Amino acid sequence: MDPHTARRMLRTLVLGLGAFALCGLFSPVATAGLRRQTDPAQVVPLDQISPEYREAVAEVIRDHTFHRQGKADTFPCHPRVYLALLNEPALTLALWQDLSSHPAKLKRIGPNRYYGTDGSGAAATWEFVLRTPKLHVMLCDLEYASPRGNARLTGRIVLLVRSGYFKEVNGDPWVQHDIEAFVKIDSKGWKAVATTVRPIIERVLEEQVQEAGWFVSLMGRLVASYPNWASKVVANQEDIPPTSRHDFQNLIVQTRRPGAFEGRPALAENTDANVKTR
Repeated sequence: MDPHTARRMLRTLVLGLGAFALCGLFSPVATAGLRRQTDPAQVVPLDQISPEYREAVAEVIRDHTFHRQGKADTFPCHPRVYLALLNEPALTLALWQDLSSHPAKLKRIGPNRYYGTDGSGAAATWEFVLRTPKLHVMLCDLEYASPRGNARLTGRIVLLVRSGYFKEVNGDPWVQHDIEAFVKIDSKGWKAVATTVRPIIERVLEEQVQEAGWFVSLMGRLVASYPNWASKVVANQEDIPPTSRHDFQNLIVQTRRPGAFEGRPALAENTDANVKTR
């Protein structure tokens, strides 16, 4: 995998997608898109979302400024490993940062709540408002301050991850998921610059929705292929609760597949391959 692409995927994960999507906001471009109103009840099961978040989720979906639906991604991964990585982003970040240094940071500030920064002016507070094996819904408050000027933006994101699980004829487990994002810009004065910047946001958002899914699938494949490495990395993460670390290490042992590599993965610098062994 090209390290530049991988770094962009990391930002997407850490900031709940939306904050990084705004990082390229102030590039000049010519045309604008149109917003269409969406019925939230047709997108998410609102009755399963806690009342304290229900209206906020509905508002972002209903009155979104941007919307993108990613293509489905299918990959080999044990469902329990996949859900562990999806439910505990700190695990996924720890594994990634062992492979590539990056200023992105993520801190758990509540049972389902996280705060992340990308080191380039974007920050977001986001939390899971619904978690089931087949549907994850995240609500994100984001801020962007341009490092090259006084430009500032605020907005909200509703991010949905829909997941499915199946087995090959030989019994190997596979996962298929897709990601959908609704973005609502809250900044005053947004309409004055919408014609100029909207197309660039839409293009970047489309890329990031797709790459967010690719990032999770990559981490799942790495854990399956290099279980010893994953276990050692997680064991050294003091910021992750001991119970979470212990449970993930046990899960790696329980789901270890025959033929797994003993070594450590590394980013391939000049090839399209995802990883190489070292």
